Amino acid sequence: MRILTLNEDYDPYGRLIQRMGTNVQVGKGGGNTFARNYMDAATETPKAGATEVWQIVNTTADAHPMHFHLVNVQVLQRQPYNAFGPTSGTAMPNYSGPATGPDPTERGWKETVKMYPGTVTTVIMRFDLPANPPGVTVPNSLNPNLGVSGKEYVWHCHILEHEEHDMMRPLVVT
Repeated sequence: MRILTLNEDYDPYGRLIQRMGTNVQVGKGGGNTFARNYMDAATETPKAGATEVWQIVNTTADAHPMHFHLVNVQVLQRQPYNAFGPTSGTAMPNYSGPATGPDPTERGWKETVKMYPGTVTTVIMRFDLPANPPGVTVPNSLNPNLGVSGKEYVWHCHILEHEEHDMMRPLVVT
């Protein structure tokens, strides 16, 4: 299971920006944020054909419609949390209430799922790569920053201002 985060930070000019990351802190002084930039090394690197469960922790004050390229996802549950607790160098949410299932309109496979503030949304997905047309070779990503070779896709917030502020991460299927 992957634990990922939706974050609000500030750019070098003091402006609020939205970014995405993992549950491992990075930054100055041994870690002051969970967020990564789009051009940072890929952290979402599933194997082709794999089924994965992601827990996405919304640490922001906003609801974010998160859109997944390549895969459809199914909401398994949502659970409120009130803080992070340390666990061997990573952070785990401290849950503050029971888990609930998806809303009736969210049942089934979706490309975009709303992530509510103060909530961990758990989704499941299968990384089936599409077949190439006959005679066509699709190259692996040419982005040298990814840290891994594979087919590059993205997942991002569908609020344009958030997407433009780096609330987008590479999704590299190996």
